[in-house]
Amino acid sequence: MTGSSTSGSGESGNSAIRDDERPRNTNELAQERNELAQERTDLAYERSRLAMERTTMGYLRTSISLIGFGFAIPTFFQMLKEVPGFEDLSATRPRILGLSLLILAILMLVTAIVQQSMYLRRLSKESGTPFPFSITMLTSFVVLAIAISSTVIILFRVGSV
Repeated sequence: MTGSSTSGSGESGNSAIRDDERPRNTNELAQERNELAQERTDLAYERSRLAMERTTMGYLRTSISLIGFGFAIPTFFQMLKEVPGFEDLSATRPRILGLSLLILAILMLVTAIVQQSMYLRRLSKESGTPFPFSITMLTSFVVLAIAISSTVIILFRVGSV
């Protein structure tokens, strides 16, 4: 009875040699360590890629804010001209400031796209595996297209009378 109770309690598992406890030769241990090291390296590449994605998202957020201010500042001063006492307020300087912010946003987005492209190309080359296309990169291209078209419209006053 005692023998049957100990076999059910899991103690008998200690008497048998499990696969992970059997004696291994040096080659098997080296191969296992190499596989574990490769897995850690692959995860490090993935962490680096995700860090670059976060950096690009930071550029993207800042650019979107600059675009918003680039539109808001001239609009605010245009509305301010309608307030009594501010009729003589010039719209040129706020317009130049707004355009400057839009151009700065474009430069930031171009910098972010180029930086991420170069980094991902280098990281893919070092890791030996291509990374999937980045949704952050796609979003950056869309916002860049919007910023460029908005700047052209404002700069050349397309659609204004």
